[in-house]
Amino acid sequence: MRSVTGGFGLRHRQKNQLRKRFLLGCLLPGFFGVVMLASKAEAARLNYWRFDAARNQLEFTTEGGVQPKAQLIFNPTRLVIDLPGTTIGRTARAQEIGGAVRVIRVGQLDAQTSRIVVELAEGYTIDPQQVRFQGASASQWTVEIPTPQLIGQTYQNVGAAAQESRSQDAASVYRGAANQLTTIKAIEFDGSGNQLLIKADAGITFTGEWDQATAAYRITIPAAKVTNQLRTPILDRNRNLLWLRVEQEEPQTVAILIQPASGVQITEVNQPSAEMLSIQMQRQQGAVVPPQNTYTSNINPTAYYPTAPQPSYPAPMPSNGRVVVVIDPGHGGRDPGAIGIGGLREKDVVLDISLQVSSILEQQGVQVVMTRTDDREIDLEPRVQLAERVNATLFVSIHANAINMSRSDVNGVETYYYSSGLGLARAIHNSMLQYTGARDRRVRQANFYVLRRTSMPAVLVEVGFVTGAEDAARLADPAFRTLMAQAIAYGIMQYLQQRR
Repeated sequence: MRSVTGGFGLRHRQKNQLRKRFLLGCLLPGFFGVVMLASKAEAARLNYWRFDAARNQLEFTTEGGVQPKAQLIFNPTRLVIDLPGTTIGRTARAQEIGGAVRVIRVGQLDAQTSRIVVELAEGYTIDPQQVRFQGASASQWTVEIPTPQLIGQTYQNVGAAAQESRSQDAASVYRGAANQLTTIKAIEFDGSGNQLLIKADAGITFTGEWDQATAAYRITIPAAKVTNQLRTPILDRNRNLLWLRVEQEEPQTVAILIQPASGVQITEVNQPSAEMLSIQMQRQQGAVVPPQNTYTSNINPTAYYPTAPQPSYPAPMPSNGRVVVVIDPGHGGRDPGAIGIGGLREKDVVLDISLQVSSILEQQGVQVVMTRTDDREIDLEPRVQLAERVNATLFVSIHANAINMSRSDVNGVETYYYSSGLGLARAIHNSMLQYTGARDRRVRQANFYVLRRTSMPAVLVEVGFVTGAEDAARLADPAFRTLMAQAIAYGIMQYLQQRR
């Protein structure tokens, strides 16, 4: 979760307290900024916290200075306070409160961020503009939380990414008796570029879901309209989005389609105020590890993984060279693909491998676009359209093979091409054979849809048989999937270097 960083705010106290106590505006998108009370902490630890229910006040102390970041999230309604550069010490992890504040929870969001969550009871919310942080020092904080109100007493939030169906009648919560459409005024990024804000001139409701036809995330806003004055962001300055489209889908419905860039996930969709939506994005991180003979498992790998060399990747691609590789994990969502021994599902295997291939290529200076980065169903045509839309240099579709469950003796890798992809197919196929010890089922020509409909060199890689005794055991092993990803990425890099 990322929040907007804004300007400074200071409430004057008595002179003997001026150097000790500051007022910090809560970091809520679109409301107010942040006061930097200390230099960025290199390492801190959350040692103590308590919630005073009588005063609606949260206190916490850290070993080392921190700069809290907070935002209001809905469904359920909760105030989320992140402490960057902080780990959790020996302190309580939860406190049941009761009443309008249901529970306080403390957890480790990631390796560098602790999180405190103030969760409200169902039907309650708070005015985010009244949340106040006070710092006696950079390591001693008090959070003053306004008295929670029933939703009908403030504004009613009826939208969230997980809510995929809402009646247009719900828009009357905001419009009242006025028979007037809300205007979408602006779509813009916050200062960090990790949060997309949708702003309107009045209250809105929304639903959010992945759109199967375009493979984009779709925000639908009923009782709304767009005009020629709508402000939209310049996407070439932000690497988190590949494209964004706004449509007046029906006379009273606006649709906003958002296509994240490769390796970027939409983590949450929040409504910090009645007139604003906030789409949170986060880029996945990955490290480059060249293929090497380190794969071990409980199925005697030396029987089929003899003496693979330990190569270095070719020289990284120049950062100014426009090389775009589309990685296409097969199947997804309601379509599991092949199901093999032990219930091993093709869609799970190939997504894991594809994400790792993407990470390796990006570390080598290659721009990667993925047709899916999570478990969702996408038709074949949107996969092809995406590759054409980004003017891809290469298209690599990753699948796992299958045959009758009684033929567990059938194992090995296959690589398919249609017309111009023969050189790419050979490079990837040879790399898989060399660095994984997989059985060779040859490079083949095939008339697959994603191969014949793409205009760039395209291949479809079968990383093994989920129904094969050897392959299924290896594909179920995360260490082997990493090795396979490295081999595929190495083959792609070899091919790209040969074309330079």
